[in-house]
Amino acid sequence: MSDRSRLKRPLLYLLIGSVCLSALLGIVLVLRGNWGWLEVRVILTTVIFAVASVCGLACDLSRTPSGLNLFPKAGLALTAITTGLLLFGIWVEVDSEAYWKTTTVLISFGVATVHLSLLSIAKLAGRFRWVSFVATQIIYGLAILVAAIILFEIHSELLWRFLAAHSIVVAAVSIVIPILHRISKTDSNPEALLMPVEARNVAAIDQQIAQLEERLAQLRTLREQLVAGTPR
Repeated sequence: MSDRSRLKRPLLYLLIGSVCLSALLGIVLVLRGNWGWLEVRVILTTVIFAVASVCGLACDLSRTPSGLNLFPKAGLALTAITTGLLLFGIWVEVDSEAYWKTTTVLISFGVATVHLSLLSIAKLAGRFRWVSFVATQIIYGLAILVAAIILFEIHSELLWRFLAAHSIVVAAVSIVIPILHRISKTDSNPEALLMPVEARNVAAIDQQIAQLEERLAQLRTLREQLVAGTPR
């Protein structure tokens, strides 16, 4: 079983289980009409697991068969860390401002990394690759801005306006990159612009072809040995 299948299947099961459990608990609590802190924590836990599963699947989807895969790996790591921090903080009832500020900052960078992982699925031609670089700066810039507001508790109307404008730019870049991917598909070398899923499929086919060629070479060698050993 491949690394991808070992990762994807548990995440899918976790997502389905979290959604079903959240729905079931929601129905039970609505019918009972009794909400307590325990019930709220259970609902939050299922929601956290569901969101973490979606982020993990997004990172796994963007993983390529070769290369460093920095964004997917970083996204998975941040998802695991923030999930653990949130669950620990909820169930242990951590009453520390520094703890929750740190968790929130990590969440902002985790969301930015998962966002970039999804955008990295779109492969751009050489003339458009600068857009991906600019998008990285813009998206992480938004995460840094959010982290600064949280850490230093900045309250400024001008800053909130700038944050809103920055978010609009992030949304615009997120729409433009997939469009540029479609335009890039018209280039002369479409194989270099394969999406991660397509690249993994091509790599799997190439591996099977290599195995078949190796087996054919072994059979040819065996045939030659049999023919050479046949008495005349």
